[in-house]
Amino acid sequence: MTAFTFEYSVTGERPIASETIDILHPQEVWCHVEALAVRLGERPGAFIRVRDGKGHAVVRAGVATALASIETCCCKGCPLKKGAPAGARAIPAPCRYDAPCACGPEDGNPH
Repeated sequence: MTAFTFEYSVTGERPIASETIDILHPQEVWCHVEALAVRLGERPGAFIRVRDGKGHAVVRAGVATALASIETCCCKGCPLKKGAPAGARAIPAPCRYDAPCACGPEDGNPH
């Protein structure tokens, strides 16, 4: 497992939220980016930065981009896709990585 730090910021300001999450597969990082975007919502100039355990930036994406990418998920039962349109603040834990869909359970089939 690797610890990744997720920061939600608005350009020119200190991070509004920061959380560290242990992640088994690096492919899971994007699902956590999307989940943070859903939880905190879109603000002008908002972005999410992810740093690995060594402090290196591995993702920097606009919140609008993260929210838009949820709709491209191929999993019909994606918990983020269900929560995004309603702007839900409390959503299930983000997807686990498992091919072909990051939202799929351990057997790889969409839920």
